[in-house]
Amino acid sequence: MTHEIMDYGQFADRLARQQGRSRWSLLAEVQREWGYEDPGGEPGHSRWGGENKEHGVDWDLPVPQALNEWWDSPLNSFAFNPRLYWVHTQWPPRISELEADTHLADTRVCVFMSEYHYAHEWGYLAADAELPDPPVVVSVGGEWVPQSRSLSEFLMQLAFERMPAHYGWTLRFGRDTVDADPEVVRRLEASYRELGLLPWQEMGTDALSYGAPDAVIRHGRGPGADFKIVLNGRTRAALLDVARTLGLEWTDKDIRPPAEVPLPLEDLDPVSLSAGDADPRGRWTVLTREYPQPPVVAGAAASLVEAPGTLRAVASLQGPTLLVAGDTEGCVHVRETDDEDPETITLALHRAPVTSVTCLELASGTRLVLSGDAHGVIRYWSTRRKPLRAPFARRSTPVSSLAAAVLPTGPALAAAWADGLVRVWDLASDAVANLRLGTGIKFLGLDADSTDGAGGILRVTDADSTAALRLDLDKLWPHRDLQLRLESVDWGSLWTARGPGHMVPELIGKVTSDDKKTAMDAVHDLYRLLVSKEAASTAAVPAIPFLVEIMTDPDNRARSTLLLLIADLADVHQARGGRGDAQLAAVRAALPVLRYLHDDPEGPIRWAANELEQNCAAR
Repeated sequence: MTHEIMDYGQFADRLARQQGRSRWSLLAEVQREWGYEDPGGEPGHSRWGGENKEHGVDWDLPVPQALNEWWDSPLNSFAFNPRLYWVHTQWPPRISELEADTHLADTRVCVFMSEYHYAHEWGYLAADAELPDPPVVVSVGGEWVPQSRSLSEFLMQLAFERMPAHYGWTLRFGRDTVDADPEVVRRLEASYRELGLLPWQEMGTDALSYGAPDAVIRHGRGPGADFKIVLNGRTRAALLDVARTLGLEWTDKDIRPPAEVPLPLEDLDPVSLSAGDADPRGRWTVLTREYPQPPVVAGAAASLVEAPGTLRAVASLQGPTLLVAGDTEGCVHVRETDDEDPETITLALHRAPVTSVTCLELASGTRLVLSGDAHGVIRYWSTRRKPLRAPFARRSTPVSSLAAAVLPTGPALAAAWADGLVRVWDLASDAVANLRLGTGIKFLGLDADSTDGAGGILRVTDADSTAALRLDLDKLWPHRDLQLRLESVDWGSLWTARGPGHMVPELIGKVTSDDKKTAMDAVHDLYRLLVSKEAASTAAVPAIPFLVEIMTDPDNRARSTLLLLIADLADVHQARGGRGDAQLAAVRAALPVLRYLHDDPEGPIRWAANELEQNCAAR
């Protein structure tokens, strides 16, 4: 896919054209351009989740329309991920003890947000509270100074301050470096245009921002600017182009990569399956290929959507006792017909048209509903419980089809996305298999294999035919048993270098991923949590057998890094309570099953195996 270059040298023009448009359109564009994606689901942080002190709140003052809109909008990325921003919110806005120096009779300021360390606050004049979108002021050095021309512009500018550093590439240059070469600032002013925003005043930076192709430059002019020039690029190349233009010097170690990178989509050909085709890893074999057999559902499910033109997807259980429909407005409609007084429940679960729904009844009688949408979000819930806030899964391409069934291993879900990836989950263990079958999938079907009762059948329908794939469940989820055993450990009672061990089982599960970046990132996160020469992590000892088991899988995508992690877990000193001895003993116990790696064809594996032997040697 061709990368679209955004020239932020033209941003001032975009800002001028904002007049007359939706007040949140520019916020949406900035977030999308820098890599933020709507996570689907519901916000995890509400307006009442910040500072809720009643002291100083004037309940008679109106709240500006723009602030209410922001809190209610799905574009409010703070509500979905507050750690992108490192600020505190105040609801309702409270009156600051610091008054504004203004000609108005009412000198009070309504504070709606504070810097993370409470070094300063952002607010609007109480006299402007009735305005729909009032200007924003910020407390600097004991007085209020202008920050943004409107609330909506401030919230867009705040996103512009935070997201490029999180999703983009970064270079920072200190005061000494820039002051030593005054030409740097002159080259900046001559080469690039300002963004058209007021200077950012946080922590006394007085930072003026400039735009370049795929990059922004911040010139911190105030005494609080630790870095006088900060460059953020949507790409590494754009970042370095600006650095060269400004005549700055750097090393590779100075460049900070993005903290979060969306997983890439697949680049697959159209699905083409013939009888006898098989997966190289033995996970599936095509039994037959026949004429298209779209799923048959009761017409009663379609009647749940009152406006027939908005109907997008329907599903039902046998009977049918459960009817499910999805519509173009993102709503899911459900009716359990065997209730004494059946009624249709409508939930607005999606912010895009629903593209597929499926349902499943467990042996316990619990009924599950799953729905997917055009933004790639899958929601999963029980009809007797409130849906979870977070999506079950999300990818940046539409969901093509969903199917669910109870297999010999238990309940399972299959999902196809428009880029041709099919995922199959074991819902009991959260084990997942990625099947790259190809684009053009219209429908999926999932059933237990009636021939031997040990496998499953995945039916894949494209525009021309339906292929029946027999699934080998042991090979489909080789780490299913490991995932279940992970859940038997009370990780919350164990300790890591970053606190309780709640994250350890999830990270170990990610090490099994067949996506290399996911597996490698999980190993690096485990390294930060578990490795300590003083054996400070009590979670390390129970984690070691699981890591060793994954290491013996020849298909693991992070083998050399994982083996080095195991080796470093053996490099531990004596610690209180014998923790060091226990941790070293756990790694030494794994040596017999890992010694074959001395002969591995990969050099990094052999080197890590040698490190493991040395760290386990007698002392």
